[in-house]
Amino acid sequence: MDNATLLAVSGKHGPMRKPMPLPSEINPEGFLVSDAYAAGVPRGRLQSAGLITPSRGIRLDRSDSPNVALLARLHTAVTPRCAVSHVTAALLWSIPLPIYLEEEGNNGVIHVTRRHEIGRVKRRGVVGHRAPLLARDVRAVNGVQLTSPEWTWMDLARHMGRSSLVAAGDFLLARENPLSSIEAIQEVIDRRPKVKGIRMAREILPLLRVGVDSPQESRLRLKIVDAGLPEPAVTQPVFDEQGRYVSTPDLQYKEYKIAMEYEGDHHRSDPVQWGKDIERDDRLRAMGWIVLKFSDVQMKGGWANAERKVRDALVSRGWRGPAS
Repeated sequence: MDNATLLAVSGKHGPMRKPMPLPSEINPEGFLVSDAYAAGVPRGRLQSAGLITPSRGIRLDRSDSPNVALLARLHTAVTPRCAVSHVTAALLWSIPLPIYLEEEGNNGVIHVTRRHEIGRVKRRGVVGHRAPLLARDVRAVNGVQLTSPEWTWMDLARHMGRSSLVAAGDFLLARENPLSSIEAIQEVIDRRPKVKGIRMAREILPLLRVGVDSPQESRLRLKIVDAGLPEPAVTQPVFDEQGRYVSTPDLQYKEYKIAMEYEGDHHRSDPVQWGKDIERDDRLRAMGWIVLKFSDVQMKGGWANAERKVRDALVSRGWRGPAS
């Protein structure tokens, strides 16, 4: 055996031992030290090279990438009377975030909030906040105490741009399994008049719509409105003359028979979905509808042409611009 191989399999005083397996009730990805001791794990096992200590009382497997849900569960377990909040809560609610916030949220640091009178959490791996949380502002999800969707959205207002905050708010009001309501968001805004980001939140609230299916649909609608064009309706079903269901376009001008569809990557990569999209559009066109398609290309770099496409379609159907 050469020297390199010998070093790879040996410790300072001889061959390295594989750490003893953890008890079955202990999650090897991450656990509380107190739970490990209760399960009979010796102190030396908790100091093995395969574990790291992100914060006191917590151990994680060194080889695993940060697991936000697991970290949130562990931190709230060792820190009484707190709720996961801000970007961390947004990730756990699956609220769409801009890339820079998503990367920040996945860096292994957890945001937690406590009531003002309790005091800010101070421990390694945690960003502590204080706020006047009420019982209804905290929800238990998969064993983790989270700030409510509407409270979390309000916390994001100071960190996100206009279109991203609209997309995040629309997500809370989604067509299927909505997390919140306009009334609930308004109530939190009214209770937090001095929080940073309040002006942005108040500006954005009237732009939120119920029933949007994706963040890109939100951004498309906002771009259309910002271009001075009429606001299209969101996910309204279309029926034929016999009352049979035909389609639910992402956006539409019913009076002008113009449908707009945002085609994400799954539409192109899934042959079955692609085929269904073609049949859907053919049925609409047979009824005299104009069907306009948009993709990430138009959203990021070709919006001028996309705007012209919408405007031309409206004009062709009799639209004469905003009333003077």
